[in-house]
Amino acid sequence: MNNIPLKDKIKLTSGQGNWHLFESQHIEGRRINVADGPHGVRVYGKKVTDGDFLSKTYLQPTTLFPSASAMASTWNKALIESVGQTIGKECAYHEVDVLLGPGINLKRSPLGGRNFEYYSEDPYLTSEMAQGFVRGVQSQNVGACIKHFGLNEQETMRRFVDVSIDARTLHEMYLYPFYKIIQKENPWMIMSSYNKLNGAYASESSELLQDILRKQWGYDGVVVSDWGAVQDKVKSLKNGMNVEMPGPSSFEKDVETALKNNTLSEAELDDSLNPVFALHEKLKDTKKPSSIDLDKHHQVAQAVAREALVLLENDGILPVKNTEQAIGIIGQFAKEPRTNGGGSATVKPYRQEIPYDAFSNVFSNLSYAQGYEENDTSEAQLEAARQVAKDSDIVFFFTGTTESIETEGKDREHMALPAGHLRVFDAIRKVNDNIVVLLSNGSALDLRAIQAGSRAILETWFLGGAAAQAVVDVITGHVSPSGRLQETFPLTLKHTPHYGTFPPLKTANYHHDLIMNGYRYYDTHDYAVLYPFGYGLSYADIEYTAIKWHEDKRQVAVTLHNHSDISAYETVQVYLSAQLKHIVKPHHELKAFKKAWVPAHETITLTIDLPLETFETYDEKLHKFVVYNGTYHAGVGRHSRDIYDIKTFTITGETDYVPPITFDYPVKYLELFFPSWFAFIENEFRSLWWHEKEEPIWRILDRYQRHEDVPQVVMDVITAKLKEDLKN
Repeated sequence: MNNIPLKDKIKLTSGQGNWHLFESQHIEGRRINVADGPHGVRVYGKKVTDGDFLSKTYLQPTTLFPSASAMASTWNKALIESVGQTIGKECAYHEVDVLLGPGINLKRSPLGGRNFEYYSEDPYLTSEMAQGFVRGVQSQNVGACIKHFGLNEQETMRRFVDVSIDARTLHEMYLYPFYKIIQKENPWMIMSSYNKLNGAYASESSELLQDILRKQWGYDGVVVSDWGAVQDKVKSLKNGMNVEMPGPSSFEKDVETALKNNTLSEAELDDSLNPVFALHEKLKDTKKPSSIDLDKHHQVAQAVAREALVLLENDGILPVKNTEQAIGIIGQFAKEPRTNGGGSATVKPYRQEIPYDAFSNVFSNLSYAQGYEENDTSEAQLEAARQVAKDSDIVFFFTGTTESIETEGKDREHMALPAGHLRVFDAIRKVNDNIVVLLSNGSALDLRAIQAGSRAILETWFLGGAAAQAVVDVITGHVSPSGRLQETFPLTLKHTPHYGTFPPLKTANYHHDLIMNGYRYYDTHDYAVLYPFGYGLSYADIEYTAIKWHEDKRQVAVTLHNHSDISAYETVQVYLSAQLKHIVKPHHELKAFKKAWVPAHETITLTIDLPLETFETYDEKLHKFVVYNGTYHAGVGRHSRDIYDIKTFTITGETDYVPPITFDYPVKYLELFFPSWFAFIENEFRSLWWHEKEEPIWRILDRYQRHEDVPQVVMDVITAKLKEDLKN
């Protein structure tokens, strides 16, 4: 690095284009290339001349996988690892060194415009899915870039909103996936977010990039900014940002000035470049594979799609075995499927399946009506839909969110289906009682308007290029649906925990989100929901015949028997409830799960481990995760509202919980958590009355000093020692 001129070092702290960095005549080996996205790699076949980087005109065809919300609905870690491997292979073929994904922010509200690109409302499920994805990508000697670090849960004012949050909520909820992925998979790159955290932009936050990421977690990889996120280049460099994207930077003169006036040193500049040099060493000599098998890759996408489909309702109409009956297909999405959420996730699919074509290959008596166009419908479209519905034995109605409703860059205004779609549904339900609804969306919907008039509802999410065959396989019973919800479907928007405050324009208050987000909120308060977290129906009748706990091993064995003629997956879920006094915890939290194949009419037993980290909590005083001594209830079931058996675990020999206490806290907290200090006061002063225990510690110390005439020098020693003990 010493051989590189200072001016060139400055240039290397930014990208040299929209999708590459570390390009210089002073660097041996090729530049570092990056590319979106989490659902498939976006690469360009020709130069973009008009600035429209999302236009498919310029793109090379690659595999478009189901959205992250669909991937997480599989609850299949190995399958998502295969997705990462497959995308990694395509990255290597196109000489992409780092994939800008996965997105591991949480779904804080169903209105989040980018929810389709995020895995779950739950940090543990998000972490488990993303670990597999990162592991798969990096197995191909391609880096994964986890994003957006951190607290980027809204699109409205995403470049400016200031997130206010306490340490436990920050670490146990919103940073938990980042922490676990870094701890277990060491991603090559992290992308900072646009928003502020506790008053500082994430791309310039010493709390995020220095205190937490580097010092607490020991991360030594590269930190890049989200595109255009850097507001103060010098501050960003001093606080841990390695590369500003995209480039060239418009802040180079600011850096030169800071170096001249010694507000930034060359040593600090070198420190910011060290991780980038280390990354370059990993990949500078990598060779492009000679070929890739996109047809095989599409099969991986189909496998994800089959396991992602969540059957929400079914009164027995599914599966449809009689392929000779009259089938009506209604809805524009049947011929123009909604496959992705757009924005950074935009990909030109190598192969795009069309639902109508797939249905035509199976059902011999098929009729179609467009029904609507985007959000609206017309009288002519309504009449055509009515006629198809009248003439059909079963109607498959395709609906969901449209591009104008759900996409990156803006949050949704409501949870309802488009008004034009609902008009079509209302028209066809009056002439046909056998309606199966197929949904295409990235996050939860208010389905009350269609629930009563539907015999079955199938949540398909955004399925990418594999948008058809998997649906037909489930509809016809060749595959039993096995998807489980990765987020709660509330009854109505008014029931959501952040109703009326999401999305905020200036300051977002996350302080209560430990029990005010997703199922943590609904289950802790015992509120009714439309469909609970972890929910999903199956064609198979799988019975939990035995649940055996092994407390010493912290393990549970679950025996499943399939009484059906169809083989199917079952996802066994374990929720933990901490019975700890004086600490806020939700009713329960997902802490383990396992998806298992149960053949028809057979019995299997699966074992789920509950390692010590299952019981961990973030300690604000120690600034790390610890396991507190105490009692915990572990429950096994099908979803968060369907728990079959509960076991009590008692943890000893770990850490006693002590809350952060200052001199402003009541004396009774000394009695609870620092009994030796409480005994000191009573021994040196006198026994305290009950009402004195409610007074702040400083007042009792002051009273003790005055009444006992304690010299100030002695009092200073006592208070200093007490402060130190409270701190530690």
